[in-house]
Formats: sequence, C-alpha cells, structure tokens
Amino acid sequence: MLLLLAPWGWNHTLFAQGDALGCTDSWACNYDPEATEDDGSCEYQTCIGCTNQYACNYDPNAIYYDGSCEFLSCVGCMSPDACNFDPSALIPNQPACDFESCVGCTDFTACSYDPDATLTDLTQCVYPLPDEDCDGNPTGCGGCEPEFVTDFSPVTFDCADELPLDPLGNMIAVSGCTGDTLDVATFVVDGTVDYVLNVGTTADGIGPDGAIRVFGLTALGLANSDYFIETYPMLVSRYANGIAVVNGQVQNTANPNLIWNVHLVLEDPRNGDEWLAEDPGHGFVTAYGCSIDTTATITYRLVSEHSYLIGAGAYEGSYLQLSHMPINESKRFQLGAGGNSVNCNYGFGGWFAWSGRVLGENVSGMTGDLVIDLDEDIHAPVACGNEVTVHFHHALNADCGQFTEVVQVFQRVDTQAPEWTDDGSCAAEVFLCFDDAAGAVELPEPCAFQFEDPCGEAVSTEVQDFVLAGDPLGSPDQPFSIERLYTGSDCSGLTGSFVQTLVFDGSACPEAPASPALKPAFSRAPDARIQPGQKTQSTAMLSGLAPNPSNAISFLNITPPSNGPVHVSVFNLAGTAVLNLAPVHANTGESLRIELTGHDLATGCYLIQADCNGMRETLRWTIQR
Repeated sequence: MLLLLAPWGWNHTLFAQGDALGCTDSWACNYDPEATEDDGSCEYQTCIGCTNQYACNYDPNAIYYDGSCEFLSCVGCMSPDACNFDPSALIPNQPACDFESCVGCTDFTACSYDPDATLTDLTQCVYPLPDEDCDGNPTGCGGCEPEFVTDFSPVTFDCADELPLDPLGNMIAVSGCTGDTLDVATFVVDGTVDYVLNVGTTADGIGPDGAIRVFGLTALGLANSDYFIETYPMLVSRYANGIAVVNGQVQNTANPNLIWNVHLVLEDPRNGDEWLAEDPGHGFVTAYGCSIDTTATITYRLVSEHSYLIGAGAYEGSYLQLSHMPINESKRFQLGAGGNSVNCNYGFGGWFAWSGRVLGENVSGMTGDLVIDLDEDIHAPVACGNEVTVHFHHALNADCGQFTEVVQVFQRVDTQAPEWTDDGSCAAEVFLCFDDAAGAVELPEPCAFQFEDPCGEAVSTEVQDFVLAGDPLGSPDQPFSIERLYTGSDCSGLTGSFVQTLVFDGSACPEAPASPALKPAFSRAPDARIQPGQKTQSTAMLSGLAPNPSNAISFLNITPPSNGPVHVSVFNLAGTAVLNLAPVHANTGESLRIELTGHDLATGCYLIQADCNGMRETLRWTIQR
C-alpha cells in the first residue's frame, strides 16, 4: 500500500489512498454517512432551531430543538372572504375574522357605491328610479323610445314568389318625447325556404373568456371587466337570402348588473376557399393548435347599420353601434370548426369596432369581438303554403340610447286552387257502347290531367270512378252511369276538380251528335263560399255548395239551363240513393238555393246529382262530425 506522508507541521495522520474524507460524527449538522475518515470539518450550529411543525418559526432543516419555537406571530384570519384575510397567516384564528367592516355595494353604477368595499352585499345597492338620476332629477329620457307610426299589419299573397325580399321603404319612426323623426333601418329575412338555427355559448380558450368582449371599457372606468357572458344561450339564425342574425343577452363577468342586449346582423356569406381566392391578403383568425377547414367554413361581413349592443340593467340608456373590423375585410366573421378563434370547436367569431354612449359618456374603440361555441345545426323546415318573408324595422334614439324594433310579416295565404284547363280533349259526358264480342262495356282510359296551379307549383293528381246508377260489373248489359272525378291538389291543400260522366243506356252506340256540347270544367277550392244568387259560368247548372264539408246541413246553388223540374238526389259511393228531394220547378237562369239535410247520414263522402231536362251534373259532398 502506498502511504502519503504529510509535510512537517501538518497533522501526522496518514490516509490511505481511496479513503472517503468528511464528517464522521453522527451528531454533527454536516454528518456524512459515506465518509470513512473524519477530516475535522464537523459543525454543530446550523441545524439547531425550531423543530415543531406547528410553530410560526418552524425550521424544516432543524435537527436539534433550541427552545426558540413561538406560536403567536403567524396567527391570523385565514378565510379569503373575510375583510382582514391574512395571506401570510399559518395558524387560523377564525374568531378574529371580520366579515362586516368591508361589506358594501361594489357596483360602481349604483347610487350607494362604496369604493372601499371588498365584499358585495347587493341589498346595500341603491339604484335610481327609471328616467331619474341618483338625486331624483329627470334624465330627460323618459318616454323617448322610438315609436313607429307606420302600419305593420301582416300582408298576404297567394304565391310564394310574390313575397317581397327587398325593403319597401317609407317607414317612419319618431322620438316618443320630442316627436322628432328618426332614421329607420330595415333588413329582410327569407322564410320561403328552410333555414338554419344554432344555439351559441361562450367559447373557452386561453385567457379570459366572454361571448362578447369589448376591450377598453374597463380602462375607461365604464366596466368592471371587458368580458361579457350570456345570461341565456344566444341564437344564431341563418337564412337563404344570406342574412345571419345573432340575438341574445350578455352580462359582465365581474358585475352582472352591466347587461347588453345583442343585436348583430351579418350578410354576404362566402365559402372559405372562395373568399381566400379573391385576394392574397385574406386570411382566417385561428386558435393556437387549431386549423380551419376552409372548404367547410363560411365567412360573413358585419352590417354596421343593423348591429348594436343595447344597454340594460345598469347600462340602461347606453348603446354601442358595431362595425366590421378590420375595415379592409382581410379578416371576416367565420363560422365553422375553429371559427370562434379560441378553440377547435364548431363556433362563430369575428372582430368589430364600437362607438356610442355608455353611462353618459361618448365612447369609441377599435377592438371587440364575438366568440361563441355553437351547438349542432338545427334545420327549420318551411312547409309549402307557409312561406313568409319577415321585414325587421328598427330605429335608435341616440340621445337616450333607446332602441325599438318592429316586425312586419308578409305571408303566403293561398286561396287559388289548381284549375282544369280544358283544351277540348276530355269530354264532360261520354256515351259508352256494348261490345257483343267481349260481352261487356269497355270503359275509356282516363284523360290526361290538365290541371294548372295559378302559382306555377306542382299539382298532385288523382282520378276516381263512382257508380251513380246500375251495376257495371254484375249486369254490364244493363244501363248504368259512372262519375269519373279528376282532382288536382296543390301543396296548400287546395283542390280543384273536373267531373266526367260515363253513360251506358243499354242500347247500341248512339250516333254522334253533329255538334257535341261539352260541359265546362267546374273547379273550386274546398272552402269556397258562393252566396245565394251568385252565378258561375253561364253553362254550369250547379254553381255552389256550402258549407262543404258539413256536419249536417249544406246549401246547394242551382241555375237551371231551361224551364222545367229539377231533380236532386244524393248517392253514397256504392251508388245507392240515400237522399231524394222533391222536384223543384224552375225557370231558365233562375237561381235556386236548395237545403240538403244530412242528419241521418254517416260521416263520409257522398255524390250530389242534379237533373234538368236531360242535363246532369254532379258534386261531391263531405259529411264530417
């Protein structure tokens, strides 16, 4: 073993090469359990202190207690809701907590606002009466909301393509307190086809969140926070004419008494790819870590003329008018996955500038935004016959921040049933022949339908044969008559009809008359009402039946083509007469009104047949109970 000899004057202890030097005294503060040779470095002061973990001066590094522990300096109120909350306290003293001295009204818009209060007691907040300041003086805004003097009664049209999709103008609104004329703005939504609805809520992202964010209000001392969240879910409505509307209400995240009613209108929807291709400067606002599928994203332009935040609560009488940002539209409002710009969710978002009057001060700012998540699309169908266009007219009285919007509905009320357009190819009365070889009477094929809808819409058609007399199947060689009813219905449920009578008189085919007379088509809506004495075409004998359907009694209008008795009978669909009326004598052109009593008839469909000197006509009569 190699030995090292210390120089003269050093400790003459000899250490073997490879020994571990250090403090080997286990009572020392710097004891080194791995040391094999003590090097004289042991010390006994730095590890002396308070070893009681419940003491205010507890030293987690102390090994030996020196009697210094104390338990008073760190005692305090540890309740965060207390006025004297001590964040440095380690030992709670709950009885010492003060929950009263700092309680007050923390709403700076209240008359009783306490700037020193840190805990809110809403019962201490006192607000001015409507249209008064805190001293009870009138604010001059009472009754100053805009009032419209134009009649906005609903307007009806027969056809959907007649509904107006452009503002009609000439809308007048005045200030309720001065009578001064105010500017009126109008936008129109298209309810003639299906539209889409979405429910919107605040989108969560990195940093503070709000469905509406108005940056700068806090710096102006006009809000406790720049962020506003919905009081109830917002509604996004998208229509076929490109208009999107966002409605809802938001409240301040730090002061719920600061409320805005949201009224945003957007236009010019453009597919993301299409919009990007227009200009290399166009782009999207994306959230960190999210990408936007531009093929499935829609962009919109905010319409300043129609977009407002209207104050409520403590903001009553305040308003902000919003405009698209940036002005050059390098960015737009975007709807789609990641569209809210703070997360990857399906959402809607965009930037706006704002200006207006808040709590009596004229204000403006260049930065604000809408940031919402959207639930899945809700497709709202518009049934044929229920089409509308809705005109929204609104006016703002900027002197007092009052906003009024009224709605005028232009709706479709279809009153025109499909009409049979007689081109002469379908005779009203057809005489049949007996075929000796076949031993039967061959019925002709139904005519081609000739219905046209006045609104140019599709017509649903049907043809039915009703036996009026005889037995075509059981006794085909005996006389019989069949009514062939052609009906055409539009999507509104209105039905027009044409009646063709097929007659076999039991003999050979008659010779065709030199000039056959064709009975004109009789087309009517089911709810048509013909007044006594009113005439239809001069060649029609039956000029009306009302009410039809009926629960018992209807009135039949008849205009006989010639002098003589008029025979009226009612048949069920099996061809059995269920009601025979006594003949009524009439003169040519005289209007008769005959009462039909169906108290003894079951619910169902019946055929009314009238005969006068060889002329026969039939109407369908429905009994409903």
